[in-house]
Amino acid sequence: MLEKNNSYFSDIRWDIISLIPAGKNKILEIGCGTGITGKTLKEENKAVEVTGIEKIANIAEQAEKNIDKVITADIEALELSFADEYFDYIIMADILEHLYNPSAVLAKLKKYIQKDGCIIASIPNIRYWKIVRDLVIKGEWTYRADGILDDTHLRFFTRKSITKLFQSAGFTVDSVKPRFKLQPKKYDNILNNLTLGILEEFWTMQYIIMAKNT
Repeated sequence: MLEKNNSYFSDIRWDIISLIPAGKNKILEIGCGTGITGKTLKEENKAVEVTGIEKIANIAEQAEKNIDKVITADIEALELSFADEYFDYIIMADILEHLYNPSAVLAKLKKYIQKDGCIIASIPNIRYWKIVRDLVIKGEWTYRADGILDDTHLRFFTRKSITKLFQSAGFTVDSVKPRFKLQPKKYDNILNNLTLGILEEFWTMQYIIMAKNT
């Protein structure tokens, strides 16, 4: 397994922060890293309480300085003890692809989200054109220290399978938005119209999902 650098655990996820409205939200972040995103949510008046779950002990120790509560554990093995419908939002940034059974984890978390509360997740797109090119043309499937073929990824997803994953766990998918798109935005409308939106998936490295608990 290739070693992760510190920025892997300490980047502020402004893309996710921007999706959460100001208010007294209670937020759970799975894979909270150093807790810097949770800390920023509180500084931006978007959270009154942030709880993190982080399985790497020395990283979890850093998170304890930044957010209200940190549980050092693997989410797949953890028995949760929160009150039902406790959280307004659950953040899973680049987490689901690391799990053996992501559907079971989503189903486990569902009871702890308020009705109409959301899971916000980011998931890499295995149909990104470079991955498809290397596999189909070059016959290559090379794992790396990070990115779509991160050597710690256990699951791989397309836009369609992401939607099915959340729906199978009982969530309503509000949005699946591209992140890290290859094509300049000024060409999006033209090319999407010409291809009925099909090519967009090949340009997208990652998706941001908002899934509501209904």
